[in-house]
Amino acid sequence: MRENKPFQSLLQTQKHRSKHNKEGKMLDEILDDERFSAMMKEHVFECVEYLLQNDRPFSAMTNLDLVKFDPELPEYIKSTFNAPVIVFTLAGYTFNSAKLTPEELSFEAGFGKENFASVVSFPLGAIMQILVENSPILVNFSIYKSQKNQLEKSMSALMSNPNNKDLFKK
Repeated sequence: MRENKPFQSLLQTQKHRSKHNKEGKMLDEILDDERFSAMMKEHVFECVEYLLQNDRPFSAMTNLDLVKFDPELPEYIKSTFNAPVIVFTLAGYTFNSAKLTPEELSFEAGFGKENFASVVSFPLGAIMQILVENSPILVNFSIYKSQKNQLEKSMSALMSNPNNKDLFKK
């Protein structure tokens, strides 16, 4: 993965804020806000859509934990990735294979010396930066929450009420 100074700066800012909880509380609330996340996801969609429609190769810096590979990559390839982020460059065949929906970006890519083929997919909210010629053109600071996490949170809230526990008995 390439060195990315804006991302390093973002990580330093987040570490600084976590040390000083009182500072940055409003910023944390904005970045964690569901509406703000939805707005950022829409911006990511529009930016990727623009790049695809105008035949502009780009890179996407993405949260590695949210990336899916189909088929799964062999361990010797996965072990070369440095979490927490990964940068995918969409150019050539990878760019031409890209499919964009309002929820996710997917594309075919080859990995390792053997060019192991896999379809890569991830939610748009997991994209942290979009880069063109190694320069960021979009930065997504929002905290992405998967629909699964939101569903689990809703179920937990529902089940925390003793009156609702009987709803799911057979």
